[in-house]
Amino acid sequence: MLYSNQEEAIAESYFTFANDIAGILAVTLAATALQFEHPEPFAWFFLFIIVLWAFSKGADYRRIAKRYVARFKGVFGYIALFWKIKIFFIGTMCLTYVGAGVITKNVIYKLSGF
Repeated sequence: MLYSNQEEAIAESYFTFANDIAGILAVTLAATALQFEHPEPFAWFFLFIIVLWAFSKGADYRRIAKRYVARFKGVFGYIALFWKIKIFFIGTMCLTYVGAGVITKNVIYKLSGF
């Protein structure tokens, strides 16, 4: 893919990493944590590792994040940024909800009709 500049390439590379690898892994780890009798500590541990890993990979991206958001005016910049990392956000929220005890096996079974 062709990018208009190096910053755009860095941002797109990080978004791809955050969604394709870290985001899907976070969803998978949330499901894995639910397999334990007490999933909460496992979910918090997994969340800590995922967030630490995502931030460690985003050093170049963090330097240009403000300019990236500034391309869009007001709240639309943050919405555009959020949309780029939606899978990562969903995965980390799944881990957070499992860690907080909001998502449990019983809740999943009830919502799915089992």
